Amino acid sequence: MGFTSQFKMADLARLAQSSDPGHHDQLFAALGSLSALGPLDDAATEDAVGQIMIILYPKVQQNAHISLSNKLCKAAWAAHPLILIMARDVPPIARPVISSSPVLRDSDLIDISQTMGVEHRELIACRPNISEAITGTLIRQDEPDVLTALVQNSSAKLSMESFATCVRVSRRVESLRAKLSQRDDMPRSLIPSLFAYSDETMRQEIAERFDVDGNHLSSVVKDAIANKETAAKPNPDQKMENAARALVEKLAQSERLSSTIIVKSLNDKKIVLFEHALARLAGVGIEQLRSALKRDPLYALALSCRAARIDRSVFPTIHTAMQSAGLEIASLSGDEGNKAATAFNNHSPAAAAVALRLLSREA
Repeated sequence: MGFTSQFKMADLARLAQSSDPGHHDQLFAALGSLSALGPLDDAATEDAVGQIMIILYPKVQQNAHISLSNKLCKAAWAAHPLILIMARDVPPIARPVISSSPVLRDSDLIDISQTMGVEHRELIACRPNISEAITGTLIRQDEPDVLTALVQNSSAKLSMESFATCVRVSRRVESLRAKLSQRDDMPRSLIPSLFAYSDETMRQEIAERFDVDGNHLSSVVKDAIANKETAAKPNPDQKMENAARALVEKLAQSERLSSTIIVKSLNDKKIVLFEHALARLAGVGIEQLRSALKRDPLYALALSCRAARIDRSVFPTIHTAMQSAGLEIASLSGDEGNKAATAFNNHSPAAAAVALRLLSREA
């Protein structure tokens, strides 16, 4: 395109650093229009232009960002760092590039869905031909609006597990049920559940669309309701275990699982949550942790904290919280305290996890 013969990168960089807002707006608009036309002279020029636009980006108005996003949303040659900046910006700017930019990779979209808000996840849910890896990440948030947008996107690839989650959530979200009933790839094994959650009108539509016996499904639903009413109540201890496990997994996925959760769960006397959180951080099974704590509470706690990479200075706080929660544990003085200190002094985190597993076998 002869770009480098008309301008020098150093001159453009100086304009980008100018204190005159008019220079910023003009240069940003010009470079955006030029980049939208097609690839520039060479990779070095492409990179330089991308860097200059990144310098200008915070200096121009939002309408310039929106204009650029619309210009580059189809450009396969657009600078990846610049597209990422726009994809992470406010929804009006992010919408065009998230919806259609070929520059965005699956890993980018997964990261955005995990770190940005619900509006960004809705935009990703509407993107054509997103993979199961992306849809699985979106669905784990259990956000009805995101799930509805995702199911409505007929080109989005959903796993069996993702469909099952959508059907479960659809019990309380009518719009999601309606969209599920329109999916051609709806797994037939989930149709009875979808049927059970629907009203009579939608049940007729489901029966016709998927060519199933509505009368038979109605009988199945009635039997299931009758059996549920006569079934024994679920074990409250198991419900507590499941809730703790699910919460810890959610915190871990969002990178919010830390020693703070350990201390808080003990202060709140939520012992099951404490155990699941500590086991997850230490990288051992929940029963291994419990077995080790039963055998030698203080030493097992020290090994667990070391395996979890919890700073030694936090250990006394966790120890005090265990005592306050009413759990039996030796004091930090004397031989028991010295033994606990060896967990930090003599073990790497990996070695501490091994020692913890060995201790659990002795319980």
